Amino acid sequence: MRGLIIRNIIRFIVLLFIQVFVLNNIYLGGYINPVLYTLFILMLPNRIGKIYMLLISFAMGLSVDMCSNMLGFHTCASTVVAFCRITFADRIITRGDDISIDMPSIFTVAPQYFIYYSGLLIFIHSFIFFTLDYFNFSDIFNIILSSILTTIVTLILVIMWQLIFIHRKR
Repeated sequence: MRGLIIRNIIRFIVLLFIQVFVLNNIYLGGYINPVLYTLFILMLPNRIGKIYMLLISFAMGLSVDMCSNMLGFHTCASTVVAFCRITFADRIITRGDDISIDMPSIFTVAPQYFIYYSGLLIFIHSFIFFTLDYFNFSDIFNIILSSILTTIVTLILVIMWQLIFIHRKR
């Protein structure tokens, strides 16, 4: 248990620094802003409890907002993603089977289910973030385009992170 806590603290700090110092400075074509820190929320252990998951996700979003001088956009989007993960992640990952997944990753879940799970939650995050950023429904095309492109790029980064840093259990 202690090793799991330490791994998640390190993951929190590393993803926060990557997001703040590298990815927040990348804004490709005015539409793509990768949000790799959502991987932290996606990979939180299922056994930590719903309230803790919401609080930790809130803390991650708030940390990114504070370091980026944002107005709470990441905090709101991260908290909603945590709520959505609590609400329907098990249905997506396990497909109704009676199995328990401790920490979702591309190696603990069938890859297509993990990609669907990650893509859906990253899209929800991106859509909420860009809706708050543009804050004008006359820009709905830009909101949807930015959300889709950001989701694709972030999903590629998430899969690369998983393949590089997460080891297959043997």
